[in-house]
Amino acid sequence: MLPSRRPRGASAARLLVLSLFGLALLVGLCHAFVPRTARPPVADAARSAARPTEAPKQLAPVLHTVAIGGAQRTYRSYVPTMVTGRLPLVMVLHGRNQSWTTAVEQTGFLGLARRGQAILVYPDGIGRSWNAGSGCCGVAATKGLPDVAFVEAVLSDAQRVLPIDPTRIYLVGYSNGGKLGYSLACQHPTMFAAMATYGSVPLAACRPGTAPTPYLLAAGQQDIVLPFNGASRAHPPLSPVRTAVGWLRTQDGCTGAATTATVGHAVVQRWTTCRAGSEVQSVVYSDVGHTWPAVSKNGSPSVSNLIWAFLAEHRLRTLPLSQVQAATEPTP
Repeated sequence: MLPSRRPRGASAARLLVLSLFGLALLVGLCHAFVPRTARPPVADAARSAARPTEAPKQLAPVLHTVAIGGAQRTYRSYVPTMVTGRLPLVMVLHGRNQSWTTAVEQTGFLGLARRGQAILVYPDGIGRSWNAGSGCCGVAATKGLPDVAFVEAVLSDAQRVLPIDPTRIYLVGYSNGGKLGYSLACQHPTMFAAMATYGSVPLAACRPGTAPTPYLLAAGQQDIVLPFNGASRAHPPLSPVRTAVGWLRTQDGCTGAATTATVGHAVVQRWTTCRAGSEVQSVVYSDVGHTWPAVSKNGSPSVSNLIWAFLAEHRLRTLPLSQVQAATEPTP
């Protein structure tokens, strides 16, 4: 039997398919080697539009070192990215057993730097504590560390290297940091244009005749670390919040009755008829303990917002000589 022959039509069809495949392969290779700039710009624009928008860069802290008492101490700063002039400085003193990172997270002041409203500085306490005097507190007190002098050194160094407005230097302290703040205000009442604390009271009243400093003292009625009605047997003893506010009013020479406003569970009292344009504010949260108060569901304001609104109202009228010199020196 003779072998069967394939129809000529089938061979022609196969040849056509192979030819088309080869042509397609050649076109693909040529397209792959066309330079990117020669491709249609519309396609590139579409690819670019499809990429997710990059998130804005976050501010990074800068580590600084100062020498005090024969030792190297540290602090960190946050400076806005676009600075066209000198800005307010907010120095934040953390609480006992806290680090500077905790202070950044709990207070929320970092938003001020991101919005270009202020420079932030966070000094580091030794053993996560501050020597505020009268045996307070922790490792810093046990070692007798010169923490008042350390804060002075931080402020001096910050003014030398950062674009700070010397008339708008503020201090914020939490708990142990607040106690150190009051010690600073008694020894150097014109160092800060204003100061504010939460969860802290002065360990003692300043000497009679001490220059006035605008104060905001905030506290929680449910606080068991800083008992609202005081702790006479604590070491050192803690005065009631009402007594502490009285000390501040006496130092600032405030007269007359306070104006009172209630927002949510927060009661804000203001004494504005004080010496040299000073002011004292008391903020009491009825439903909060020692934890830093944020915005709550019951409408109570964040203590950070109240503090910044208070601080921003005040400026130093007369600068210490050291700050005058810092203000006239060029910023690197």
